[in-house]
Amino acid sequence: MSKVIKLLHGLWLLVRKPYLINLILKDEQELEAAFLKRFAQIKLQQIDVFEWPEAQHLEVKPYSFLSGSSLVTDFALLQLVCRKYQVQTYFEIGTWRGESAANVAPYVQNVYTLNLSATQLQQLGASDAYIAAHRTFSKKITNIQHLEGDSANFDLSPYLASCDCIFIDGDHSYEAVKRDTQRMLSLRRDEQSILIWHDAKSDTEYPRFEVLRGIYEGLPAHMHQHVYLVKHTLCAIYLPGGHTSQAQALHETPNKSFSLTLKQEVFQA
Repeated sequence: MSKVIKLLHGLWLLVRKPYLINLILKDEQELEAAFLKRFAQIKLQQIDVFEWPEAQHLEVKPYSFLSGSSLVTDFALLQLVCRKYQVQTYFEIGTWRGESAANVAPYVQNVYTLNLSATQLQQLGASDAYIAAHRTFSKKITNIQHLEGDSANFDLSPYLASCDCIFIDGDHSYEAVKRDTQRMLSLRRDEQSILIWHDAKSDTEYPRFEVLRGIYEGLPAHMHQHVYLVKHTLCAIYLPGGHTSQAQALHETPNKSFSLTLKQEVFQA
């Protein structure tokens, strides 16, 4: 009887709040099936950037250990790419507290970081505290330029064909990832420019198929062979050229560990 009551209650909620159907339709198994149906030929590959010589010594700074932040290894990836490939101009969607921008700023000439304005966030119902936390770590760094707007319609013309590395960390729905990926292609300086997507995995091993579908549908087919999941991170990367990779796998036996030294610093916003 309790199952019947739960079913009726669920139907009642759907009648009152139809948007809740998205929670049902976005079941991970359904998302995986949709991805595999669309890209049956794709064999997910992963790359281990922490095998690069540049990864022998890394300092991720700043890092807040607060809700909504990326992993330490995500910021380390951004730093590694900027150092190894001598990135001059870096563009990102999604500023939040400014940690990603602040972590790459010492290694590049120009950082552009795009985020919704305070007014847009207010219109979406964001709290004052959430809005105030934006750009905390990045707003005083001189080579970071903060851009305000929606990635869906922001005027990208000043940045066309000028960026060496692009980090996509905005709305993670399939539709938004596809759209942002398509729009960011015009910002690449050349065919060697690198794209990185955050939250392409739900944890450091499990793929997030909604995001991956958006990535692959947003890219031309000839670029698919250069898309990799990045081991030890939540990211995927488009990295041109030949690179050592392996088939994406779950429940791996570790072949390395990381040593972390925590040094607390007072930060004045």
